[in-house]
Amino acid sequence: MKSPILKCRFIASAVLAACLSQQASAVSREFENACHNGADARVAFRVVDDMGMPVHNARVNVFFDMIDRSKGRRIVGNTDTNGVFVAEAKTGGILEVEVTGDHHYRSKRKISFIAMGSEHEVSGGKWQPWGGKEDIVLLPIKNPTARRAPSSGWKNTHELNKWIGFDLMKYDFVEPHGIGKVSDMEVMFEWDGAWRQKDYKGMSLRLRFPEKFAGGYYAEMTHGSEYCGVYHAETNGCYKTEFSFSDKVAARDKRGNVTRWDRHFFDPSKVLVIRSRCRYNADGTLESAIYFQLRDVKYACDERGAAVRFLSIYNPTPNDTNLEPAL
Repeated sequence: MKSPILKCRFIASAVLAACLSQQASAVSREFENACHNGADARVAFRVVDDMGMPVHNARVNVFFDMIDRSKGRRIVGNTDTNGVFVAEAKTGGILEVEVTGDHHYRSKRKISFIAMGSEHEVSGGKWQPWGGKEDIVLLPIKNPTARRAPSSGWKNTHELNKWIGFDLMKYDFVEPHGIGKVSDMEVMFEWDGAWRQKDYKGMSLRLRFPEKFAGGYYAEMTHGSEYCGVYHAETNGCYKTEFSFSDKVAARDKRGNVTRWDRHFFDPSKVLVIRSRCRYNADGTLESAIYFQLRDVKYACDERGAAVRFLSIYNPTPNDTNLEPAL
């Protein structure tokens, strides 16, 4: 998989090839020259915290890249009282931005004038829009006390097409499939056993929370932030009891070749906030629970069994919703 930077370079090369094959207009020639030799760019970066308030004196480091990276230029400075820092230099169309601040998590952003097509053209030797604004969220370090699970590697099992428990604190399947003691959730790997065969239908991973009051909900992460998660679990959130991810064949041609897949992967821009280990009173009301967050869930199945991996953070203190991991 190409990195964002390499992808942008690939796009730039494709654009240049298209320009060379056209009856180049004045704009296309200027665009081609800007990609090859650079054009001036001016961007106003506005740095805000998680509440949308300006972050004063945040350090902004902007690299104005060129096709020949050695010719790129780095502009460094600090935001003003309005959280704004303006950077200007010549670039082939790609900017790499890193923002840091005291008592904040680092944020990074990549900006491509090329990839945005008609919104970002070249006029008068300048990338457009000239002086465009980019908001960057710099998350504050608040109260990092939650714990990370002991591992984020693959966990394997021979069990297919049946529910088995998973202990999120020990990061393993429950006994006898692993060293786990408590089923914070149950998982099922579904696979038809016909890998690479013409009747292969696909595979899926299902998660469920059969315990009363247990479940999960999706929450958005802050794009580009070093902290990939949420600060707190919502006690009154809408906790669903089952989730599924799949990679299944949706259509084949007359020869049996796959022409379309139906894919539902874990969204990398989100985390799954989980409530488990619930205790409730005699009258059936929730008394206490443990809160977790999962991200980057991946899985695989074959004739030998199945495997899953993810990143997990949890707070071991009952009813403490803080999910910011200790540094």
